Amino acid sequence: MKRIDLAVDAVSYADDQRLEHDGEPFTGEVVEQVGGQLVSQQFYVDGIAHGPEREWWADGGRKAEGEMRHGMPVGVHRFWHRNGQLAEEREFDDAGRMIRRRKWDENGDPVEIAAGRRARRGI
Repeated sequence: MKRIDLAVDAVSYADDQRLEHDGEPFTGEVVEQVGGQLVSQQFYVDGIAHGPEREWWADGGRKAEGEMRHGMPVGVHRFWHRNGQLAEEREFDDAGRMIRRRKWDENGDPVEIAAGRRARRGI
């Protein structure tokens, strides 16, 4: 599998928003490293995000993770506060529509639950 690093390799986006490398839609792994530390990882097929996506804080702690399918988010996507506490979960259906969202503060206390168009705060 081909791998490119956004900090080193030149990329561009076509008019249809496909990721291109060397003038062609890219298939493979895309990473970004800062000072030798991996801070993001995504996978692409024909220039479209497809597969797991992960991000890390500069100290190596988890920042975000989720799954993309044909450019659309699917399943549960998670985001973390810098202190390692889970900050947010977003759940997507197979068509990429968000069907649920939950948020927590840095202490782990729930601050929002949203399903469909309605949200409840201060749980």
